Parts: sequence; structure tokens; C-alpha cells
Amino acid sequence: MMFNHFCSTYLLIQLFRFLQRPLAKLISTFRAPKSKEGYASIGGGSPLRKITDEQANALKIALEKKNLHANIYVGMRYWYPFTEEAIDQIKKDKITKLVVLPLYPQYSISTSGSSIRVLQNIVKEDPYFAGLPVSIIESWYQRDGYVKSMADLIEKELSAFSNPEEVMIFFSAHGVPLTYVEDAGDPYRDQMEDCIALIMGELRSRGILNSHTLAYQSRVGPVQWLKPYTDEVLVELGQKGVKSLLAVPVSFVSEHIETLEEIDMEYKELALESGIENWGRVPALGCTSSFISDLADAIVEALPTASALVTRKPDDTDSDLDLMHYLTKMFFGSILAFILLLSPGLISAVRNTML
Repeated sequence: MMFNHFCSTYLLIQLFRFLQRPLAKLISTFRAPKSKEGYASIGGGSPLRKITDEQANALKIALEKKNLHANIYVGMRYWYPFTEEAIDQIKKDKITKLVVLPLYPQYSISTSGSSIRVLQNIVKEDPYFAGLPVSIIESWYQRDGYVKSMADLIEKELSAFSNPEEVMIFFSAHGVPLTYVEDAGDPYRDQMEDCIALIMGELRSRGILNSHTLAYQSRVGPVQWLKPYTDEVLVELGQKGVKSLLAVPVSFVSEHIETLEEIDMEYKELALESGIENWGRVPALGCTSSFISDLADAIVEALPTASALVTRKPDDTDSDLDLMHYLTKMFFGSILAFILLLSPGLISAVRNTML
């Protein structure tokens, strides 16, 4: 799974293409022990697949209540069932109209965008999908149902504190490399900030006036990611005297290693060590009825706009990066890559994985 993730085109956009696969192997090799330890700490595996299947079943039932009888297919980008498997089943079932619903509230080229690129590649090669009406819901963080569902969960968890009005609401979002936003035009940061503003607006309409902050977690490697970083902000808040904190995993709609291990264990421990005395965490939306019902509404609303999926061809003015800027980054990125490749520790680690 990690190799597939790190072999993503955009993740290694700064490096020469021929280095992409070996670098993905190197990074995943070094990340494997930490990930294995993390999964062991939450019981040996992620509940993501089980929860996603439950969400799919709940969504099917919600659609039926809205008089729409539809097949629901689960496709994952980096693990089973892969998107390609879902596509094969869609063809076998002879589906005549398709709505694509990424389970990422906010759009990023590395999440929803990656899955959409897979579909576009299939469209180019498969006549069946070339003429199939498709509607893609790229993001849905702005929907009232999602915003109110998040506010409901936050309000409930705040009530568990002895002094709810003193609690700081700490939104922790999954990070992306800064170059995605600044060089490739990824709207993720803007959408995330807009999302937080909408949720806080809903809370204020209910008379909940707590302070809040946003930080980004799960960064990997030496490159700069979106800031501020979750771990650094937790330390700073403790130093400033914040005593009560409610963590909100705003990027995730299912519990998995980044909520159950990274937030519940690593960040909680760091927060308590930094002087924060009261810690709480909002659960992921999961199969919350209001959330599932709103997703069903989004699908119903998307159906009339379904049309043949056309892969857009970029023109000269649509390039991701300025040519000289891009070439400079590729040059220095490649030098760094070769340094990493020649590092004795890395070579030893790769050799051990091949034995």
C-alpha cells in the first residue's frame, strides 16, 4: 500500500520520472517499520475497509429511501479493493450512469484528483466508459449536511468537558506538500480554511463561541508541507497555557491509523506532555445518519449533470509549473535523490528487504 502511495505522480513531481519507482521503494521501505508498529498499536490492522463498506451499505439504504435504487461500488486508490476492481464490476453489471463520490470532503490533487486521474486513464483505453454518462462530485465540504453533522459531533464532545466554554477546538487536517498548493495550484488549503470557517459559523449560530485553530498532520520526508504542523502547534499551545483541547480530524470521514494512532496516541501524549490537561477528540463521521443522508442528496443532485467523461488536454498556459522553476527543482531534487540512494543506511535497508 505504501509503495503505491509514494509512487503517485504528484508526490514525486519534483524528481525525474525514472527515479519515481526506486524512490517510492526507498521511502516505503523506511516507513514500513513505523507503520507496522502503528497498526499493531490499534489492534493489528485498520478498520478503514470495514467502515467504508458500512458507509456504502448505509448510502444504498439512504438512496432507496429517496426512491433511487443504485448499486454502490467501493474502490480504493492504494489498497484493496482497488479502483480498477470496482471498474471491472461496473462493466460486468452493465451500469448505464455513474456518479463518482470521493470520500474526501475537500479536493486535493493527491486524493480526489489522483482517483479521478485513474478514471481518466481508463476512459482513454476503454470504449465502454468513453460513452458512459459520468458525474464527479469533486468536493462536498461546503454542503449544509456535512457542516451541520460536523458541528453536531463537536457540540456533543464539548459537553463532555467540565468547562466547555474554555476548550479550544483544534482542527487537524491531513497535510500535503507545499509545492502542490504554491506550484501546482492545488485548492486544498483554501477549501480547508473555508471548511473550518463554515463549521465555526454553524457553531456560533448555536451560541458556541470557543476559540479554534487549524494545523496539518502526517507529513513525510524532508520537503516542506502545509503549515502549521500539528505536533508543533500542540507544543506551542501548551506553552501558551491552553489547558483544554478538543481535537477534530477534519479531513477524515472514517477511523483509521491517522485518527486512532497518530491523533489518539501520538498527539494526545504530546499534548499532555506539553501542559494540556484535558484532551478530547471528535470521532470521524462514519455512518452518522445526517451525514449519510446528505451524501445521498449529493448523489441525487449530481445525476442530471452526468455526461461523457472527457480527458482534458492541457495547453501551453495550463502547465503546472513555470518551466525554469520546474527544471531547477527537478535538478536539485535529483541530486538529493542520488545522495539518498548512495546513503549506506538506505542501501542496507533496501538490501535487507530483498533478502
